[in-house]
Amino acid sequence: MKFKFYCLLLLICSLFTSCTNEDDSFDLNTRFYSDVNKSASESDLLGTWAIFNLEFNREIVSVPIIYEDCGRDYLMFLENGIYKEYVYQSSDCSYISNTYSWSLNDGIIILSNQFNETEELAVIKLTNNELIFKTRFDLDEDSNLDILTAFLNPYTPIELDLISDTFARNQYLEFRNIISYNWDTYNGSQEFIAYEIYRSSGTNCSKNNTILIETITNVNNTIFTDLLPPNEERLCYFLRIKIKDKILGESDLQTLDTYTLETTPVNLNKPQILNNTIHLNWDKSEMPYFSHYEISYSNYAPNITGYGEQNFPVIKITDKNVTSFIDENPPYFENPFYKINVYDIFSNKTYDSYDDITVAWKIEYKKDEIININSIYSYVIDPNKPIVYFFGYKTDESNSLKIYKFNYETNTVETISDILPNAYSSLPINIFNATYGEEIFLEFNGKLQVYNANTLKHKYNLTPTNSSTIHDFLYTSSGFWVFTDSNNIYVYQRTDDNLTLIDKKPHFSDFQSSYNYTIFEIKNNQLLVGHKNEENSIIYTINTNGILSEVKTVPVSISENGKSNSHYNGADNFIINLDEKQLFSIDNFSALPSFNQPNFASGVSIDGKNIYGSNNNLNWSLNDDGQQKKEAIIYNRSTQQIQTFTTKGYPHIIFENYKGEVVSISSGMKRESLKNNINNKADLFLEIIK
Repeated sequence: MKFKFYCLLLLICSLFTSCTNEDDSFDLNTRFYSDVNKSASESDLLGTWAIFNLEFNREIVSVPIIYEDCGRDYLMFLENGIYKEYVYQSSDCSYISNTYSWSLNDGIIILSNQFNETEELAVIKLTNNELIFKTRFDLDEDSNLDILTAFLNPYTPIELDLISDTFARNQYLEFRNIISYNWDTYNGSQEFIAYEIYRSSGTNCSKNNTILIETITNVNNTIFTDLLPPNEERLCYFLRIKIKDKILGESDLQTLDTYTLETTPVNLNKPQILNNTIHLNWDKSEMPYFSHYEISYSNYAPNITGYGEQNFPVIKITDKNVTSFIDENPPYFENPFYKINVYDIFSNKTYDSYDDITVAWKIEYKKDEIININSIYSYVIDPNKPIVYFFGYKTDESNSLKIYKFNYETNTVETISDILPNAYSSLPINIFNATYGEEIFLEFNGKLQVYNANTLKHKYNLTPTNSSTIHDFLYTSSGFWVFTDSNNIYVYQRTDDNLTLIDKKPHFSDFQSSYNYTIFEIKNNQLLVGHKNEENSIIYTINTNGILSEVKTVPVSISENGKSNSHYNGADNFIINLDEKQLFSIDNFSALPSFNQPNFASGVSIDGKNIYGSNNNLNWSLNDDGQQKKEAIIYNRSTQQIQTFTTKGYPHIIFENYKGEVVSISSGMKRESLKNNINNKADLFLEIIK
């Protein structure tokens, strides 16, 4: 083992006249052990010493101070056999420090390291204020050891702050989720008093508003972990080192933005489905600064984004020891993704997926109420039964548009049409109870497909012979079939699958876009024909023989666009444009008082007194920022009062059924429309509002 100061001694060799030993013949060991002061005591040796002079070949030189601001290099003989030495390396007073074991026997100081390598120092003189010892070193690099004599005096080192600059955030992996700092150990010669940790918080935290939060009196304890920090976005810390009679120094203020703290996930075990409830359990969190668990579900898998991605929080659990939850109200869409996030007090949360831990599961589950139809192009409500007919397609059958007969009391699809329509129709399906019983009608390519309403078996097609297109149609109370195209209104008599033209009359002189015409049968055997681009509508009278006569033009505008946005209410005798919130009396065709809410009306009560809808804008964002609410709005025209009802889903179409119940066609997710499905998940259902 080489004594560290030998590096210094080698430099000092240049101070001597010669580094050549004058007498190599005399035995080195004899000279080294001669004059040893065997009475030297350990008590006199204890303390801090510095080398002031060196002797080699009877030439004595003074040892200079290399870095004036730092003072001399020095060594320490401490109790319990601990030896330390400090050698400054640069003008900034950085140093090399070594620690060995020492013992004193018969005037020989033995230094040893952890590898049991030893070095001897022969004490010539030792008092409480002077130490002279000999050491062996190859000064002239001739592979032969030389004897060097060192003259030491007690020394009080310049007490330098070499600790403050080492105060820094603990960067070890296990400290990424916790606030922890470490620093170098104080190894100075003065009596150590304490390390003090100060903290401040807030955007403008500074030393001026810090408080003392920890006092550490163990000099070897050089790590601090803040287990009870305040809930602030920014925290600041600094270290102060106290020694006897003074403050050695203090660090700069260390700023920590708490959003940088990592969070620790917990494993979510596979959920269980029991009696339409979802049972979840997970591992207990051991994360510092725990705030709460959050259970949520989504219509997309974790870390997958897409159109209409929606996340629904279910519950926050603030008790760390609670590791299970039963969701008694699972979502109204199929196969949701459940996940657990752990939050800390700084609002940091765990990620939604990890490679080595499971925090989310896809649940193969669908509520009984959910219709197995993903996309609805149109619908018609049976006026006498708890039945709604839907024209749309099921999951993974986007090319298979069909008609579905859905019973919303039993939540079952009772039957499905037996053939596929040849093309998509812009007109909504309709239901009429004509001479041939209750039938469903679907327009395509200028023809009407006719289905038995009970079985949905296709019967045949009805083809109007005098027009290649159908822009609207209806069956009158007097038993005639009325059609319109871009130019005319037609009246037909039906015999089974044959239509016989009885009469036709032109309507608007300007050619308008297709599928935006509307025919209403109003009172006194009259028909009203309108178009969304026309400010006025035309009234026709149809006699008992099916002959049309134009009566007049009336100031009624129709906002129809193929989505049933206009309705005629025979009970209260008015036409309503739902989009425009306009009502027109059929008695004198004057405008009736409008309404402010619902902002998006979708239906009218049978007696015409109530208007149904919601305040959900179809153009709002479909993600988590969307403002849609699960609320139905009912406006009473008589009292001008609004009632708000909490719903299970997001209302789209609200109507009054044959029992007087208010029913909503709702979606479990925010949707642009009944047609626009999200992530191929069924989420449509019917609910009774009142």
